[in-house]
Amino acid sequence: MEINKRDLLTITIISIVFFSMGAWNLGLTQAPTTTWQTSQDQSFYIDIGRTENIDTIYLLVKNGSATAQAYIGSPGNWNSQGILPLSITYPYDYYSWSKITIESSTQYVRFQFENVTVEIAELSVLDQDNQKVPIVAIVGENESSQDLPSLIDEQGMVECPPTYMSETFFDEIYYVKTAENYLKLEYPYEWTHPPLGKLIIAFGIFAFGYSPFVWRIMGVLFATLMLPIIYLLGKMLLGTWIGAFASAFLLAFDFMHFTMARMATVDTYVVFFSLVSQLFFLIYIKDVFKNGWKASIIPLFLGFLFFALGFSTKWFVLYGFIGLIAFLMILRLRDVTKLKEAWAAKLNALLDPPFYLLPLFLLMAILIYFLTFIPDMIVGRSLVDVLGLQGSMYIYHSTLSATHPFSSAWWSWPVMLRPVWLYVSYLPIDLKSTITLLGNPAVWWSGFISINIVMVKAVPSRFWKKLPKLEILAKNQPSVDWITLFLAVVFFFQWVPYVFISRITFIYHYYLNVPFLCLASAYLVSKCWSSKWGKIATVALLVAVVILFALFYPVISGMPSSTTSIESLKWLESWVF
Repeated sequence: MEINKRDLLTITIISIVFFSMGAWNLGLTQAPTTTWQTSQDQSFYIDIGRTENIDTIYLLVKNGSATAQAYIGSPGNWNSQGILPLSITYPYDYYSWSKITIESSTQYVRFQFENVTVEIAELSVLDQDNQKVPIVAIVGENESSQDLPSLIDEQGMVECPPTYMSETFFDEIYYVKTAENYLKLEYPYEWTHPPLGKLIIAFGIFAFGYSPFVWRIMGVLFATLMLPIIYLLGKMLLGTWIGAFASAFLLAFDFMHFTMARMATVDTYVVFFSLVSQLFFLIYIKDVFKNGWKASIIPLFLGFLFFALGFSTKWFVLYGFIGLIAFLMILRLRDVTKLKEAWAAKLNALLDPPFYLLPLFLLMAILIYFLTFIPDMIVGRSLVDVLGLQGSMYIYHSTLSATHPFSSAWWSWPVMLRPVWLYVSYLPIDLKSTITLLGNPAVWWSGFISINIVMVKAVPSRFWKKLPKLEILAKNQPSVDWITLFLAVVFFFQWVPYVFISRITFIYHYYLNVPFLCLASAYLVSKCWSSKWGKIATVALLVAVVILFALFYPVISGMPSSTTSIESLKWLESWVF
C-alpha cells in the first residue's frame, strides 16, 4: 500500500476539521477547584451588598450529600425560603450544579446544611435576568466554618446559568471521579471496568489541569486519531483513494463518534485500540496473501498488543478480536486442506508458524492487562485482590439486573429506535442545552444496508450455485472475496454476541461497529465510483451526511437552542432530546 501526498493531505484536512469541531465548546478550560468540606451540620449567610431581586442560588457540589435550607431576611431575622435536598450523593452525581429557587428581593441569604457529608466547589447567585450577582462577604455561624471563603473565591470561573460546559454528565461522574482518585493515590471508586481508560483521563488531568475541557480533550484526541487509522484501513482494503476518503469522511461526521469523543468516558479509547488492532491484523493478512505464512509476524504481534490495550479498557473488545482470530483460522484451514497429506499431518501443519506463537502473544496480552492494575496496587489493592477483582467484574456484568429508561436491545441499534438521552439543562427564554447519543442516519442506515450487501458478497459463489432460486447471486462473483469476508466476520462478531447477553445494553455498545458501517459503505462507493451514477450517488450521500450533521448539531453537542427547533428533530416517537 502506497501513501502519497494526496492521501496525507486528505488525512490532515479531515483530522483538523474533526478536531476543531470536537474541541469547540468542549467544556470550560478553567473551573473552580478549591472546595468547602464539612461532615457536620453547618449554617452561614452571604451578603451581596445591597438589596437585589434574587432568582436562583447555584451550588457546585463536587461530592457528598446534604439537605440545604435557604432563608432570606437579615442576620437575626430570617424567613425560610426554600429547601433543597442535595441529591448529589456520590456516585449518583459528581461535580454537578444543584439549584435553590429564591425569587425574592434580599441583601442576605442564609443557608442551613443538615445531614451533611459534602464537598462544594462554588456558590453562585443569579438575579431575575440570569446575571451573576457579586457576593460581598460570606459569614459563618459555626466555629468550624473558617474555610467558607472557598465557596466564593472563584466566581470568575462560574458559568451562568450552568450547562454541560461546567459540570459532569452521564457516566462522566464515575470516570472523572476515579481518574482523580488515581491522581490523589486514593482507592478507585469505579471498579467494574479495567483501569486503562480511567488512567488516560487521569493523564490528561495531570498534564493539563482539572477542568471539564481537560476531562474530555483526550477523548477528542483519540477520536481524531481514529480517522487516519480508518483511512489506512480503507486504503488497504479497497485500494482506492475514494474508498479511503469515504471511510474517514463518514466516520468524521457520524453523530456517535462525535458525541462519544466529547465525553469523559472510556468507550472512545476502546474503539481506537480495537481499530488499530484490526489495522495491524489486516497488514499481516495482506502480507500472508503476498508472501505466504513466512510473512513478518511483527504486525500480528502489534495486533495483539493493541487488543491488550483495548481489553485493558473494556472487555467487550474481545468479541471483534475473536473474529480476527477466526478469520486467520479460515485462511489457515484453507491452506491446510489443500495439503496432499494425511489428516494427522494436516493437523500438525495448523500449528506451524505463526500459530505456535499465538499462545505467547496471548500471554503477553494478559501481562499487559494486569500491568494496568499497578496503580490499583499502589493505592492498596494486593495482587490477590486484583485477581479476585476479575471475578467480581464478571459477576457484576453477568448478573446486573438494573433497568434504565434509555436501554435498548441489540436488534434495535441499526435503526436507532432508542438513543440515550445523556444531558439536558433548561435555560431562559425557552432555550435548552441537550445531548443525545445516536448515529447519523445517513451513515448508519446506508451503512447497515451496505454491510448486508457485503455479507452476501462474502459468501462464496459456489454456495449460491447450489441454490437454484439464488443462483443469480453467483454471477460475476469470485469464489471467495476476502475483503468482504473480513468486513462481515469482524462486524458480526462484534454485534451478534449481544444476542446472548441478558443484562441491559445501550446503543453505545454498537460504537465498535460504526467504523465497519463506514467501511462497508466505502466498499460500495469504491465499486461504483467509476460510473457517472455512482459518482452522483456518492456525492449525494456525503452531502446528506454533512447536512444532517449540521441539522442535528444542537442535540449532539449541547449547543443551546430553542426548544421548538430541537423538538422538530424527533424523527421517531422514541427519540428524546
